[in-house]
Amino acid sequence: MPLPRRLLVHDERPGAYHVISRCVRRAYLCGDQAEHRREWVRDLIRVASGAFAIDVLAYAVMSNHLHLVVRTDPERVQHWSPIEVATRWASAHPRTAPDGSPQAWSPAEIAERAADPAWIATIRTRLRSLSWFMKNVKERLARRANRADGCTGHFWEGRFRSVPLLDQAAVIAAMAYVDLNPIRAALATTPETSDYTSVQDRCAARQAHHAARLVPALAATPTTPESGLWIAPIARATIDQPEGCAFTPAITLDDYLTLVDETGRIVRGDKRGAIPAHLAPILDRLRIDLTAWVSLMRSGGHFGLGSFGALASRAREALRRGVQWIIDTTAGLYRADRPPTPAPA
Repeated sequence: MPLPRRLLVHDERPGAYHVISRCVRRAYLCGDQAEHRREWVRDLIRVASGAFAIDVLAYAVMSNHLHLVVRTDPERVQHWSPIEVATRWASAHPRTAPDGSPQAWSPAEIAERAADPAWIATIRTRLRSLSWFMKNVKERLARRANRADGCTGHFWEGRFRSVPLLDQAAVIAAMAYVDLNPIRAALATTPETSDYTSVQDRCAARQAHHAARLVPALAATPTTPESGLWIAPIARATIDQPEGCAFTPAITLDDYLTLVDETGRIVRGDKRGAIPAHLAPILDRLRIDLTAWVSLMRSGGHFGLGSFGALASRAREALRRGVQWIIDTTAGLYRADRPPTPAPA
């Protein structure tokens, strides 16, 4: 039986989640002659991430389902002024013109809303909510697609699923799993050619950064390998480790891209099991067992059940929920019973 959302997602405290939502009957409502809708979905996610106190760490817009890895930051909304709260809500919820196109709020309407303390208090709670974030994306896409098709009815298959990611290794693993969706579906052969994914965005940003450094006129402008991205930088994947977990250092963009690329090679049938030697240190830093990682990626992963995290993380989550234990849906993925491999001298 699915757990109530309130037991999985707490809007008043930060957390990381893998979110999945499928089209009704798993139909290809964003595929075939409607591939352009995948761009609609990505644009809606981008707009919502700019309005809500929620960072998008990874995304993959497929033809019949959507994957997100997000990190909530509820404290952020407390620092927004009333006018900023109203402006952010207006950007995520534009009015609908008679022809169905989005219509911006007027400055007078935003100012009027900002002057209403009760309304601002309500909107603050919504702008930190994962449920309201997903409602915004899914509802706006459904309305637009139904207008285009001249029909009514459901576009998405009920509620979205949200899987808590309890530690940094779980966050990175879920991000890689999401970014590899097109490769696993045989829609792409490399991360950089995986359309409508966050890994493609990160590859493009990194290449643009390195190209700019070769141009004297542009090199004077300080940039980072993730400058210009609307998705959260890879550093946001670093989360506080629960008590009992060994320290896990932050992962760099190049580490992450290497992890995704080499894991993608494992998934490919003609190179299954051909693990390059240099990949092991990256996986070791994340406290992920190489054999279990390969097994998980071959089997399709089990990121849609329960909670995902190391032994100490799951024990703490079980205590919070008031249950005796949380089943490990990725048995063997974590080496919680062994100390981390010391770094080479």
